[in-house]
Amino acid sequence: MFDRTMEANVPQHPPLEIVKQGRVWLVEAYQQGTREGDTFSTHDSQIDAVRAAKTRMEADRRPCTLRWDSPNSVGNLYWNPLFERIDVRFDELLDAWTVVPERGTCAMAVCESRQTACDAAKRIQRDYDFKHLRAYDAEASDFETRDHRFLRYDITSSGVRFDPANVEEAAEPVEDGTDATAKADAGEERAVGPMSPSQLGASIPDVTKVTFIDTNGVIHRYATPWGDGTDAEILAVSRKHVEDPNVREVFERWLSRWQEATDSPSVAHIHESGVDPGQWVAYAADGHTLASTGTDLPVETRLSVIEQVVDAVEAVEAVSSLPVCGVHPGNIHVQSSGTDWSVTVANWGLEWATRRAVGTHESTSFTAPEQVDGRLTSTTAVYQVGALAYWLLAESLPGAVSENKQGALGAGDVSPERPVTPLYRDASDVIERALSTDPDDRYRSVPAFRRALRGVV
Repeated sequence: MFDRTMEANVPQHPPLEIVKQGRVWLVEAYQQGTREGDTFSTHDSQIDAVRAAKTRMEADRRPCTLRWDSPNSVGNLYWNPLFERIDVRFDELLDAWTVVPERGTCAMAVCESRQTACDAAKRIQRDYDFKHLRAYDAEASDFETRDHRFLRYDITSSGVRFDPANVEEAAEPVEDGTDATAKADAGEERAVGPMSPSQLGASIPDVTKVTFIDTNGVIHRYATPWGDGTDAEILAVSRKHVEDPNVREVFERWLSRWQEATDSPSVAHIHESGVDPGQWVAYAADGHTLASTGTDLPVETRLSVIEQVVDAVEAVEAVSSLPVCGVHPGNIHVQSSGTDWSVTVANWGLEWATRRAVGTHESTSFTAPEQVDGRLTSTTAVYQVGALAYWLLAESLPGAVSENKQGALGAGDVSPERPVTPLYRDASDVIERALSTDPDDRYRSVPAFRRALRGVV
């Protein structure tokens, strides 16, 4: 009877986005990914654009800033602390349920029932772009959470291909647990759809907490809490390809290599794997992927990450004479423990090989040129670790910007665009050799590249 909202004087501005056009970085208003928002400033470097965007975000009270690495890939997402969370709480003074920002004192809605307040909070979260919604019970002793649609779709996860225009205002879960945005981006998979959590077959502690990270292509990716209190990710062959004998053979072969090295502290631990209803593997994935944290880490930590990635490559090479691939920020998990950071690397080419098996592989800035032709060499991992080092130290993706990255790789257009950050300018020549188009011109091994990099940093 007294349900009401009080939002008239609350500033409502769209998020910002940072987009590279040619050699210039633009700070624009995000308009559902249409790239038609107002342009506020232009900058010669990414770091200057990030600083300007954060300043405007705070000054204008905008909720967040998206930094795009490509038209279909968000490299990072920066959130305004004022929009970190909105709470649903029972207010004894008002004898009513209220919707109040965590960093605010005025209610944006006052409702007679908890359900009505939760419905109002969902709309407010969507309209004003709050990062989290937390709904408490009457005693404020327990709560439920709901993430912003960007997080539910996990658009910052490396490897997630994504049409920005599909991240519309409505992204409510549908009955199998996927977000509507993930469904919309499934493309040719729409008619088949991803496996539901109950179909995965893994010993998932609570299938209701499984989230869909990427349901596009031959390999689908899920996240879930694990029974020991840690987090895990699951890679599963899509239902469209579970009967393909080539996919089965490739998945099992590459998974076997990973399993043989899983005792190494820098190789992601495999919890479980299976073949019902299709091939899948569940592995430890604590912390964050390097794709979302890499260039935000202190420089010394970035160097430590490179060292630990090399350790992981050595561990996998030690159990197999076959070339190694799969070194990509989205496959690298980092976790802090005090002042130390631990790194684990997952996947190990499993996705690359299975996608090649069905002819759907797409190149990234971390793809070695020979991989474009479906080949691996003894120095493919050198290229990938070199690309990772360039990205971490130069804060820029390796290789010249091109609308057709695969064509650029095939043409050998992969040299660094600018020297590594002045603090480690001498590292530029070392990294450029690792990024040589001709595999024979690179360092003979990943440890050899590490020794050379150590000598200049």
